[in-house]
Amino acid sequence: MRRSPTLPKLQNLILEQLVQVQYATSAQLQQLCGAQQPDISRAVRALIEAGLIDGILLTRPMILHLTPISGQLLGVRLPARRRNATWSVMAQACHLNELQELMHKKYVGFRFLSRVELLKQGFNPAFGEHGAVDEAGTSWFVLLDDYLMTSDRISRAWTRRHTPNKKHWLDPTGRTWRDVAQRFLVVSTDEQHAMRHREWILKTSLPAEVMHIKLLWKT
Repeated sequence: MRRSPTLPKLQNLILEQLVQVQYATSAQLQQLCGAQQPDISRAVRALIEAGLIDGILLTRPMILHLTPISGQLLGVRLPARRRNATWSVMAQACHLNELQELMHKKYVGFRFLSRVELLKQGFNPAFGEHGAVDEAGTSWFVLLDDYLMTSDRISRAWTRRHTPNKKHWLDPTGRTWRDVAQRFLVVSTDEQHAMRHREWILKTSLPAEVMHIKLLWKT
């Protein structure tokens, strides 16, 4: 990835962070870039005016993402967008940013693996399924529920054998999360629903923990 010599340092940094996370709020970019809120606001405004990032303007907080022009400027290949991303995809990405920040404070080096990294390990994750690692070498399976999924999906997600992507994993036998993950975390943005998940986990004796995080948008 290259930096643009014509852009200020903070604007370059914002673009680089959006390459990694795809979608983020202004507050999340402030955390990711280690900058002050007024500086982020000015930089974001300048990037939007230059056509390098775009935002979902009807939401508060606004969801920001790169435009094809910024991909050309940075010399990176952005994920193909044949159509506009759904609200659920964008919201999941932003909630994942929030979760990574919280987990990183407790588990040094905690980071989520990209989809390609998971495909190369024989996984083919469904919506809400995320793999992660930390500095201690612990492998995590995180099931992020920001759409009020039914609790029985916790069991299915843990035991489902994935159909591998042949481009990345030659063995036709895919893996299950329970084959690899040492920690299983279910995260819900609804406190009452998190309680229902805890009841299901207790009933089914699954090796999962449940965590509640704040919903970024009011419904």
